[in-house]
Amino acid sequence: MGMLDSELSFSAAQAVTANGDTPSTNSYDSGGFPAQGDAGQTSESLWVNVFCSTTATTGSGATVQAVLQDSADGSTFADVVASQAFAIGSVVAGATLLQLQPPPAMRRYWRVVYRIGTGTLTAGKFDAYVSNTFQRNTARPSGFSVS
Repeated sequence: MGMLDSELSFSAAQAVTANGDTPSTNSYDSGGFPAQGDAGQTSESLWVNVFCSTTATTGSGATVQAVLQDSADGSTFADVVASQAFAIGSVVAGATLLQLQPPPAMRRYWRVVYRIGTGTLTAGKFDAYVSNTFQRNTARPSGFSVS
């Protein structure tokens, strides 16, 4: 994993249970011009990463979708990119919900929305952040010892 700046964290273990859209705890101000941020003006390859940190559960067969949104003023947001709507059985700890490089010409403010459809969750926590690397959480077998 690359460097992770706390200012680039949308949410850390954010509990999401309600039906509909739940915005991330934080939004990101990319600065720059009044309507457009300067994220595309860097030599870094930025990545938006959204993961499930605690397995989601439901009694009603809900779906989970991660949506990257932007805004010119920090208060009126619009969808930019949305993941597929994941069936609840695949939203387990460590699952990737959305991972992409932000599209060019995104407006100044960014956030992630967790969109819960066809029901509510009884549990589920999510992490979302911008990093300078493509994040891969690869499960490795445990049980080794160090001597």
